[in-house]
Amino acid sequence: MGTDFIGGEWKNVEKSQVNVNRIIEGQSNYIFHVTSSTSSTPFLLRVHRQKDSHVFTDTVIFSVFSERGIGPKLYGFFEGGRIEEYLPSKTLDSESVLKPEISIKIGSTFPKYHSMSVPLPKNRRCFQVMREILNDYQSLGGADFDLLPTHVSYSEHPESISVKELHKEIDLFERWTTELFEDTVVFCHNDLTCANILELDSNNEIMFIDWEFASYNCRGFDLAMHLSETAIARGLKSKGAQISEELTDNPLNLFKFCKAYIDGDNKLKNRIPSNRSTEILKLIQECQFFWPLTHLFWACFVMKIGLFNYIPGVDINIRARDRFAVYFHLKPRSQQIYEELSTKQTQKVV
Repeated sequence: MGTDFIGGEWKNVEKSQVNVNRIIEGQSNYIFHVTSSTSSTPFLLRVHRQKDSHVFTDTVIFSVFSERGIGPKLYGFFEGGRIEEYLPSKTLDSESVLKPEISIKIGSTFPKYHSMSVPLPKNRRCFQVMREILNDYQSLGGADFDLLPTHVSYSEHPESISVKELHKEIDLFERWTTELFEDTVVFCHNDLTCANILELDSNNEIMFIDWEFASYNCRGFDLAMHLSETAIARGLKSKGAQISEELTDNPLNLFKFCKAYIDGDNKLKNRIPSNRSTEILKLIQECQFFWPLTHLFWACFVMKIGLFNYIPGVDINIRARDRFAVYFHLKPRSQQIYEELSTKQTQKVV
């Protein structure tokens, strides 16, 4: 493949001179680091494991970023995968994203991506995707879902929930969102966990990767998606992912993160804010509003995956139950924000 897509030094490389090391075996991709003793141009070989629609989205976005110089170079793609530039870097982990200096970097990087125009439908997608997931769950034989037991101690949730009741939750949140945040739709990553963030060795800059879930959405949903995931420790064999209640209720760096986002957005748009403090506080409230929705999104997603016994030996349904518990715990705050902002909007009209 190096010969076909890169050429140059790779044309004269023998098979015996090629070294291939697998560096990631995830749910979405296999990624291999390919080097040669005779070539100075290493590359990554990415083999897709997800469905075609996600592969298409990721490939389109990767191509756009490559052309605009804000991502790795695309050397070529083939059925089932692609080869891309290898950028020496480190992948962030659940501890590093909690460091204030890293959180600030991530917050200031978001506006660059949110400001992009990408050839995808410009309507927000999160609610429709959740409905599609629930329809798939039901067609696969999924029934009422038990919400007990959980690893988290939150107790505001019911003992079980039906697909019909979940649709009502989605409809309610969509109505709130339409009334309050319809003007905040931007291009979003939608899955910015620590594993999808690189810190480049060359300049310590932050780069977002793996865009298979990308679409247009409300910016608060995208920011809350990242922030809510920083409260989750991953890789625990017995539990898979452990939600920190302390970090969920009292997130670290929220003010610093939102301040960095606002400053980065204003700088990108060459704009001098009339009231910077108000902008920051509004963004914090925006993130808090969408916070439970991100857990509802992944709870539905994991609930569907649980029908396949996707990870042998791991009770993946506990992840869905924990996320549902967080959703119902945080939902009253979102309702309070909705009522407060709706009242302000009504007063402005009057």
